[in-house]
Order: sequence, then C-alpha cells, then structure tokens
Amino acid sequence: MPTDPSQLRRLVPLTDLDRVGLERVAEIAQPLDLRRNQQIYAVDSKDSYVYYLLEGEIVMIDRNGREARLSADSQQARFAFGNLKPRPANARVISPKARVLRFDNTKLETLITWRDQLAGPASSFASDGLVVSEMLSDSEFPIDNDWVMALLCSPSFYDLPPENVQKIGQRMEPQPVKAGQRVIQQGEMGDYYYVIREGRARVLINEVTVAELEPLAAFGEQALASGAPRNASVEMITDGLLMRLSKEDFLELLAPNLINRVSLDSAKRMLKDGAILVDVRSPDEFAQRRLVRSINLPLFMLRRRLRKLDHNRSYIVYCDSGIRSAAGCFIMAQKGFKSYLLEDRERAFEEIPAKTR
Repeated sequence: MPTDPSQLRRLVPLTDLDRVGLERVAEIAQPLDLRRNQQIYAVDSKDSYVYYLLEGEIVMIDRNGREARLSADSQQARFAFGNLKPRPANARVISPKARVLRFDNTKLETLITWRDQLAGPASSFASDGLVVSEMLSDSEFPIDNDWVMALLCSPSFYDLPPENVQKIGQRMEPQPVKAGQRVIQQGEMGDYYYVIREGRARVLINEVTVAELEPLAAFGEQALASGAPRNASVEMITDGLLMRLSKEDFLELLAPNLINRVSLDSAKRMLKDGAILVDVRSPDEFAQRRLVRSINLPLFMLRRRLRKLDHNRSYIVYCDSGIRSAAGCFIMAQKGFKSYLLEDRERAFEEIPAKTR
C-alpha cells in the first residue's frame, strides 16, 4: 500500500516540509508490513537504510542481550531508528503486526536538503545568493519550485554534488517548442541534452513511434555519452518548453556522476553476490561472443526493456569498446538502477568464461 504523505508530518526531520516535500518523501518510502518475530535488520549490518515505526512495537537486542523497546505511539517513534552503522543491535517485531517505513538515507537527506533550499530565503546555497529555483530560471521563463524539486529528486540529479547542480542551473538554456517540431533527428550527431519542462513529445525510430515523453523526462543523452549518432528522433506532440544542456556541460557536470566504473576483480565479487552482466551490443554480436550468464539488452532497445528489470539488483554493463556500455550505464542510472561500467573488458573475455557461436 502506498505511503500517505499525511502520515509523515509527525516524523523528524520531516515536520517542516511543505505538502510537495512530503509527497516527494512518500514517493521514495518503502513500506514494510511485518508480522511478529520478523527481523527488520541484523546486528552489525551496514546497509544504507533508516527506518521509522508507524504501527506496532519492536525490540532491539544488542550483543550483550540488553533490550530496548520502541512503540509506534511513543514520542521516540517520531525519530528514525537503525541509523547507526554498523548496527549495535538487531531489530524485530514483537507486536502481532507492525508497519515500518524504510528509506535510503542518502536519498532522504538529499531530498530534505533540496527542499530546504527551495523553501528557504535566497541566502546560502549559491555564492551570488540565489536559491536553486533562481539558478534554473531567467526573467522570460521563471520556474516554479515544485518543478525544480521534482527535477532535483529524479535519479539523474539527486546524486550530484551541490556545486554541479549550481553550474547546471546556470548553464541550462530554455527552448520554447511547438507541436510537430522535430527536436532531434535520428542519424545526426548529438549536441544537447534535454529535459521536458512543459509539454509532451514522441520518440520515433525509423519514423515509427516507440514511446511518449512527459514533463521531467530527459532525452538526448545516449548520443552524447557514446559519441555515436542519434539512434532516434524526438518530435513534440504539444507546444512546450524544454531545458537543454550543451554536450560539453553534459560531459563535464552530469555524465561522470551517473557512470560508476568497476574493475574486473570487483565485478567478479559482485557477480558472486548476485549482480547481473548486461551486454548492450547487437544481438548478432552477442550471439557471436558473450560472457557467460550475461543478458543481452541492445542499446537501441534498452529503455523499453528496463521495466522488466529488478531495481534491487546491481547491473554490470559491458560492450567491446566501452562506448555503448557508457551510454547504457548512464541510461540505467537515470532510471534509478544500480549500474556499473565494466573496465578491463578484454581481460574479462579471458578470465570470465565466454561463449562463442
């Protein structure tokens, strides 16, 4: 069951968030409906989560057997638990049932920080005294805080360091567009990265519509990250307004923070822990030679296939040169997947069993 934003109002430090801020927090909340004796986390665990107890009662037991109980109707339940790492105690449910909210702490802290910047006075964030919404704005096309908040909370932006966000805000250019206008053309080289602020667009491959894009959707990154020609066209369905970032600014400020690189040795350890190898080459290349237990998600089909993947798994992306895999890794990260670009690709084909036709 989705989280009701009104349930978050009493939780610290969410008490000062406005309606939009609470709605964004509710979107990243992971509700857990648990039964008696179910474990929430183990002693010495080090994951990135923090928890809030909404219903029921839990007990935390440390290594020496000392107990601490937490009830949802207590004042202490307004605060997160499980935030000390490694955890000094385990936690399990002792009431017949309990409801717990789990958050990725980095995402939660980032969201709160951005909302504070948007809601607060124009003071401390930027050196010239501008808050984020003013940095992403100009006199002709003022941007409302709700749009900026939604943008900053998207996977493409919430991991960026504040200085990069400031620079992106200063360098993004507004581009008014009309219904029927072709924004990018398949086969051309990429020059800009786009985010839809207003309006709707369609994606066409060989003049066949394959997807529609709504506000906050981004496009144009694949050609910029890979250096290859555009593999699709984008045409406006309605009048609208785009925000665009030049190729140079994209490669400097955005792409490096969304492409995580992993060595072959680290990749081997990740594979033992359940990570999945993703080959973004063409089906023919994949059939000719591929790493064992890899799946084939060709770059041109990647966006459409992502909905079938598990967000709880990690993905190690590879190709022959690293160019297509860099683009694939970026696209997956944009959609909130834990994606990693495999380095040492040639050595991988030598040390990880490979299948050939």
